[in-house]
Amino acid sequence: MKKIILIAGPSGAGKTTVSEYLTEKYGIPRVLTHTTRPMRSGEEQNVSYHFETDETFAQLHFFEHIKYGSYQYGSSREALNLAWQKSDLVSLIVDIKGIYSYIKQLGDKAYFLYVTTSTKEELKQRLLKRGDDPAKIKERLSGSELNALPEDLKQYAHILVNDNLTETKNALDALVAKLR
Repeated sequence: MKKIILIAGPSGAGKTTVSEYLTEKYGIPRVLTHTTRPMRSGEEQNVSYHFETDETFAQLHFFEHIKYGSYQYGSSREALNLAWQKSDLVSLIVDIKGIYSYIKQLGDKAYFLYVTTSTKEELKQRLLKRGDDPAKIKERLSGSELNALPEDLKQYAHILVNDNLTETKNALDALVAKLR
């Protein structure tokens, strides 16, 4: 059965690390998202993103989409089906608000992996280490975290506390064995 691992969580929790590990160790492709922003240096069409025009973007069937400034971003059914042609098990880093749409539309094909750390201090240190603006970090961690796990999603969430990379990899190994 085809499945998608939806990866969500706060900034700095390790969503990209988890996704990259799943790809590198198990060949689990990440579903590419779409954007109307121009391609940046080093990016490739259909590798970094599906780069779209406003017209082609409007023709897609989105699970979620958002506009930042004058550019649009979204994850589509078309991109998911392309990934599923490569593998029955795929992953996607998704905003917490997008989880609702995937669960509603895909039911038990969606496996929601909520990646977090045991403390806000750990998140703060990771964000500082990667070079995020200290004022933005304080703002992000003091208010209600944009990617905090809402009560009504807890029943669907499989929580992965990513404090120790070796333990995280072991948990991911067990997850892949269970889903395959």
